[in-house]
Amino acid sequence: MQAAHQAYLNNLADARSLVKPHFENEVSDEAVIAAIRRNAAELYRLHTEDDALLEEILFSKTPEALTAEEAGALRELADALFNFNRSPDVGIAYRIHQLLYGYAVQCGDTDGMVRELYFQGITLFYLNVRDPTIQVNLFGQKIGEYFRAGAAYFAQYEQLHNPETRSYIIRCMGNIKYGLPLERPAWEEAGGRTPWDAYLEVFDQTMAVVQDPRYRRMDPGIPWDSFCYTLHYDRTQFLSSLRERPNPAMAAAVLESAEYVYRHQEQIAAAGERAVGARTQYVYGAARYHAGRLELEELVSTLFGICEGCGPQDFSGDGIWANLAAPEYLYWYALCLEPERLQLLEARLKAVMDRRMDYLFRLPVGENAGQVSHLLQATVEHSSRADDLFSDRVLHYILACHPPTFVHSEVVGCMARWFCARFAEVAPERLNGLFGFENPLQQPGGLAELLEQAYRAGLYHDTGKSMLLGYVGQYSRRLLDEEFACIKLHPRFGRSLLENLGLSDHACAAQYHHRTYDLAGGYPAVAAGCPARAALMVDIITVVDALDAGTDNVGRSYAAAKSFDKLAEELRAGKGTRYAPAVVELLDDADFYEATRRHLDDSRRSAYLHAYRQKG
Repeated sequence: MQAAHQAYLNNLADARSLVKPHFENEVSDEAVIAAIRRNAAELYRLHTEDDALLEEILFSKTPEALTAEEAGALRELADALFNFNRSPDVGIAYRIHQLLYGYAVQCGDTDGMVRELYFQGITLFYLNVRDPTIQVNLFGQKIGEYFRAGAAYFAQYEQLHNPETRSYIIRCMGNIKYGLPLERPAWEEAGGRTPWDAYLEVFDQTMAVVQDPRYRRMDPGIPWDSFCYTLHYDRTQFLSSLRERPNPAMAAAVLESAEYVYRHQEQIAAAGERAVGARTQYVYGAARYHAGRLELEELVSTLFGICEGCGPQDFSGDGIWANLAAPEYLYWYALCLEPERLQLLEARLKAVMDRRMDYLFRLPVGENAGQVSHLLQATVEHSSRADDLFSDRVLHYILACHPPTFVHSEVVGCMARWFCARFAEVAPERLNGLFGFENPLQQPGGLAELLEQAYRAGLYHDTGKSMLLGYVGQYSRRLLDEEFACIKLHPRFGRSLLENLGLSDHACAAQYHHRTYDLAGGYPAVAAGCPARAALMVDIITVVDALDAGTDNVGRSYAAAKSFDKLAEELRAGKGTRYAPAVVELLDDADFYEATRRHLDDSRRSAYLHAYRQKG
């Protein structure tokens, strides 16, 4: 590997270790803060170096000027940067594959074009932000274009003698599903053809090739059975649609796939390699139920067995699913029982849900953080428990998965409470109606409760960003346009999660905190401002978000911190356009100005110690 390429890979590894340091308890607070500052400075140096390296090895290159040697070296680098779920840098891998595709076109290299169409599609898929519940599929159309173009080479299948190229064609055929507009709610018909019909067409066409003995004889080295398993496994994910709306044809197809997956795992279990997974047991049972082959009582019993049989200290992937996701499916299906039968199971159901909560509190923030975060997001929409304790734990876990965002969120929460308290001193009338509190200063404990809600609104304002850092987690180089497009979705994701947890007022803060006060700029684009009951909090969080992000002189790695005075000047310059005048004008009081400077420093120091000493 070329020296510059290896240097970039080494820098990525160094950056990952710097973002999540670990400090023993005996290390003093001053030493911890000093180490975090050193790490931030080193991250900034790596950021600068990596930007220069990428300009040299990638961004300055064109397909026309690329040499065969350079193309080979870039292909090696791209392979090192992308490895599906465990990839050092998917974004740069995607950009390399774009360049290599252009090079293959220039050279008339059909094998190269097919390969690069597949890798452009699959790397962009891993960058893609997709959530059917809020109608987001950021790069879905482009992904579909890549895979359809690769699949089109099936017309030349027998003329292309490279088995690897043929394998990529088949992969593209199956992956066309990622470019389908599957986000329409409840799979409603559109023009006489449902999204399920479109998916099934892709499934059937690909399966016909995968199962054809003639193609298998042509290329016995292609993993045909693995392709078949993957196709069936993917189709079982339509169980979520069956829970929302019965569909006999879909239920029969899902059952066919569930049986295939279950038999496959049974064979592995019989060989002594591992037992049938908890999720597969559930999928098989649920598919049989929706196809009319299993009684509801039996499915509920199966789910009770999964939930009650999983180890409370099992933090493996299967254990996490059984402890966190299975209880929600159990609860959903139990609610379909006759009322008298459900009543008999209430105590047992409560025990399962309480056990889920206990597990969530014990669960360490480790290498499974991404899986846990996704499971929590996926199940919380229909969660059986949405009280403050559960909501706080879910949100805390998601934030804690990324310490820099946790620190920033903690500081914004403290500063939101600080500014809200100042309004209580100098303009208490502005607090009337905030979060539904009427005259909070006149109610026993009213102000304290309001300030706590202000803190939580600030703490959770960036939850959506933590949810998206699985797609964009690079702090050692500038963000690509595709990655920034992902990040700009974080207010929508934060709003959706908070609303599903019953925190509608806090959801407004998440939704609007990157919009300008005059609604003329920022993101996401919205037609109107937020509801009046949350407007002041949005105004406060917009100011304190900028105040912390712009002045963090401890752990920010991607920009040199400004002074508090400089940032205050920028706030005043944006008064009435970007920022709310009433909030900015609080800083006109000299005493409050200096007290805010000190409170910001103290809050930041405390947040860093909290995040890195206790959760490092």
